[in-house]
Amino acid sequence: MTHRPFAAWPPDDLIHALTDRGVRPGQARSAVRTLAAAFHRDGRPWPDVLALAPKTVAPHLAQLCLPDRPLTLAEDHAAADGTRKLVFCTFDALRIEAVLIPADSGRRTTLCVSSQAGCGRACPFCETGRSGLQRNLGADEIVAQLRGAWALWQACRGTRPPIGNLVFMGMGEPLDNLAEVLDAIAVVTHDLAWGLSARRVTVSTVGVVSQLPAFFAGTRAELALSLHAADDAKRGRLVPANRRWGVAALKQALQEHLPPGRDVFVEVALFAGVNDGPEDADALLVWLQGLPVRVNLLPANPGPDPTLVAPDADTVRRFQKRLLDAGIRAMVRHPHGRDVGGACGQLAGKRLGDPA
Repeated sequence: MTHRPFAAWPPDDLIHALTDRGVRPGQARSAVRTLAAAFHRDGRPWPDVLALAPKTVAPHLAQLCLPDRPLTLAEDHAAADGTRKLVFCTFDALRIEAVLIPADSGRRTTLCVSSQAGCGRACPFCETGRSGLQRNLGADEIVAQLRGAWALWQACRGTRPPIGNLVFMGMGEPLDNLAEVLDAIAVVTHDLAWGLSARRVTVSTVGVVSQLPAFFAGTRAELALSLHAADDAKRGRLVPANRRWGVAALKQALQEHLPPGRDVFVEVALFAGVNDGPEDADALLVWLQGLPVRVNLLPANPGPDPTLVAPDADTVRRFQKRLLDAGIRAMVRHPHGRDVGGACGQLAGKRLGDPA
């Protein structure tokens, strides 16, 4: 795409587009460096940023870069644990959510961003799926969540770390919007823009098998697979996409397309009496054989289905121990921001207190 908002342009692509128009490579790179610093980190509006461009470059940039589509911060909810749920309003009045998560250790700050307004995957434990898919977000709207969160966090973080981790675990299925997600990753990981390490960017998916080859070919970012169960019947209840791509197809896709030297996060949200028994742990162990993985166990957060609740702590520990004893790296991830609806599965794109 040759015309898009500045925030959606991976810097290398924009440099190449300028050189194709006759701008000298060094001048193109220098201009993009100056504009990216002013736009991304300083948060200046696009017209002011464009005014910084050399006169010989500005007309080309004006033609290549569409008007900015900024997000408006509509709500900012602070949780007791320091997590902040940010509700943004898009140019067309849709509401999307991002979550700022300072680590308990004080060593890192993570931003969870949305890739879609709503979601079409309809997992029964997830609030986002109740509204269905409204539309994909553009790369500029994904980057704008970081831009808005960065400005807010820089103003209040004190001695806590700046945002250094980005996770696509907010609203939407990222692999259903892969082209825009890959462009957004290319922006946030480029030294001329945000400079995040690709290893500190994680994309969570229910396992859209047809898109996995393109994902692995297009980025060094981490993949987190929302598996939840290694049994087709149980996973089919929790993840409707499993009816199209079963657990065997998922494993085969990882075995065939996961690049050497890379591993995968396997996410298992545990639900009492559904997927938390020793037989579930054993089925998971069989499925994991031959895959380079790290397992995250997530006791379920309250969601739209009142029958899907978290197991007690002892059950979670027993499940984890069964994996650890088999040599699997398995951690229990405790929820952040649950009291403001900011934990996994709770992002709904609606005002707190609004009827469901």
